[in-house]
Parts: sequence; structure tokens; C-alpha cells
Amino acid sequence: MIRVGQVTVAYGTDGAVKVLPLTDFEDRFSRGAKVVLDGAEREVEWSRPGLPGFVVKFRGIDNRTVAELFRGRYLEIPETEARPLSEGRFYHHQVVGLAVLTSSGRTLGTIAEILERPANDVWVSRDGTVEHLIPATKDAVVQVDVDHGRVVVADWLVSVEDARD
Repeated sequence: MIRVGQVTVAYGTDGAVKVLPLTDFEDRFSRGAKVVLDGAEREVEWSRPGLPGFVVKFRGIDNRTVAELFRGRYLEIPETEARPLSEGRFYHHQVVGLAVLTSSGRTLGTIAEILERPANDVWVSRDGTVEHLIPATKDAVVQVDVDHGRVVVADWLVSVEDARD
């Protein structure tokens, strides 16, 4: 399953929720679209922009009390419904598990998780008990090679870490 949004809070009294999109494809929240919410397929009854994100009403969730139960839950789609991404963009499941090394060849473990932050995602690389936080930006990530299972990051990331020690 691929996460395309996260319910942040109930909205109003008729069962609508605010959704933080985790996708480039906003039509995932259009009327008639189907997503999986908490293990059950849900159809979008209506939606509208609700800065930030969207206000979405799902068919069958008809009051605020029920909508509140979904706070923090993810909206997902089956991997088979994934759309191709533009150059330099990756789904989280494509990146997690890739080996990480610097441009000069120093091994930094593997990508263990992705933290979604407002400015940019942060990839967490773990090598035993050591963690490296890698901003998913063009100046920090030199290359992502999904086919060969590796991510190459700029040497300055480690230089900055070493300077703090």
C-alpha cells in the first residue's frame, strides 16, 4: 500500500475530515475517488481545498464522532494503482532499504525510514546504532539508484556531522 494522505482532524459536524496530502496527485481526493482508510475502502463523497490540504467527506462517515476516530490515520492506495513520478521523485517504499554511501565511498548504512517535514523529507540512514539524517534535497542527495539499491549522498553531510563530534 502507498500512503497518499493523512487525516489530521475532524471538520464540521457531518463527518468530513481535514486531509494532509502525501501525493503529487490531488485527484486522489476528488469526488468518486477510492482510498483505503484504516483497512476499509472508502469513496470520496465530496472534497474542497482546505488550507493546508483538503477537506474530504467520505461516504459512510456521517458524523463528527466517527470522523474523529480516524485522526492520524493514513489514506492509502494499492501499489498497483501507483502512477509514474517525474524525474528525481520516488515513492517512499522505493527508497527505504537502499544502501547509503557518500560520494567518496564511505558507507552510512541503509535508509530505515522517511520523516515527512514541511520543507523537505528527511531520510534516516541507520548503521547499527548510528543514525544519519539526510535532507532529501538536490544538494544533499547526489544520486538515487533504485535498480542497484543505493543512494549516494554529498560528502559534506558527514563532514558536518564529524565537525560536531
